[in-house]
Amino acid sequence: MNSVECRYEAIANEGFKKGLAEHGEVGKMLLRGLAALLFLGGLVYALVSGNWGIGAIVFSIGVTVLGLDQLRVAQSRSDRAIGWVLVLVSALTIAFTAIRIVIGVA
Repeated sequence: MNSVECRYEAIANEGFKKGLAEHGEVGKMLLRGLAALLFLGGLVYALVSGNWGIGAIVFSIGVTVLGLDQLRVAQSRSDRAIGWVLVLVSALTIAFTAIRIVIGVA
């Protein structure tokens, strides 16, 4: 193989590698899609049924999924902090809303 053929093959392989999805990209898109579906599902359910407690729980589960995705792909300390805040606040919202549903307030 001469140098021109080697160079052409290297360029072709580079282009092929760029076309492939990196490991984890598909999972990242699935988690973000699931989070968006839960956001919208919680809002639509609350508007249609009038049960704002269950709608808030479903919406908060979407926030939890988004926070876990942020923690998974975090590159820096500030990105991890955002993920932890999303997870903790949504967990508290789920807990408080569940307590309100059990008591009968919501």
